[in-house]
Amino acid sequence: MGHVAAANLCTPEGPGAGTAVGLLVWQQLDLVTLVGFLVTNAVVAFLLEALPEETTLRGYTWTSLRRRFGPALAALGSTAVFLLVPGTSTLVTVGIARLAGDEPGHIGIAPEGQHPVDYLILLTVFSLTLIAARAAVGHAPLWAAIGTHLTVLTVNRIMLQGEDRDAGVTVEQASGDAVLLVPLYLVVVAIAFLACRRVTRRHTPGEK
Repeated sequence: MGHVAAANLCTPEGPGAGTAVGLLVWQQLDLVTLVGFLVTNAVVAFLLEALPEETTLRGYTWTSLRRRFGPALAALGSTAVFLLVPGTSTLVTVGIARLAGDEPGHIGIAPEGQHPVDYLILLTVFSLTLIAARAAVGHAPLWAAIGTHLTVLTVNRIMLQGEDRDAGVTVEQASGDAVLLVPLYLVVVAIAFLACRRVTRRHTPGEK
C-alpha cells in the first residue's frame, strides 16, 4: 500500500530509481528464503487482498458506477470506498479480538504507525493506478487489476519491509524519503496503463 540481484523482481521505476540514487541499499539476499516468501506472499495476498478487493471494488463497484455515472465518477466513487477499507478492517479486528477475549488493538482510518493523511494519499494513488490497469486491456480486465495489486504489494513488502517479513532480503532505507518511491512508481505505472489504453482504443474498432 532496495536492490542488488533481486532488483529484477521489482518494477524498475521505484525500486530501481531508489537504488540508483542511494535511497535503498540491498545488504543481504537469501535466494531460497526469497523464493519461499514470494510463493507464500502470493497465495496469502491473492486470497485475502488482491482477489476480494479487486472483485468488489474495481469489479462490481467500479462497473456499476461506470454504467450509471460514467468513468470519472466511477473512479472517484470506487476510490472513496477503497479509502474506507483500512478503517473498517481495524474495527473488524478489534471486534474479533473482543469476542475472543483478547486485548483490542488500534482503531483508525490508517494502520497503526501510519500517518493518516499520507496513507490515504497513497491509497488514492494506488486505487487510481488499479483503475488504470482495469481499463487498460480489453480482455480479462479485472485480472489486470488483480495482477497489478498483487505485484505492488509484493514489491512494497520486499522494498520497505523485507527484514520484518523475513523476505530473504535486507534493505536499508538511507533516508525517510524512500517511502516516496511508492507513489512515484505507482504514478509511472498508471501513466503506462493509460498509454496502453490509448493504443488499445486506437486499434479496436468501435471502442470508446
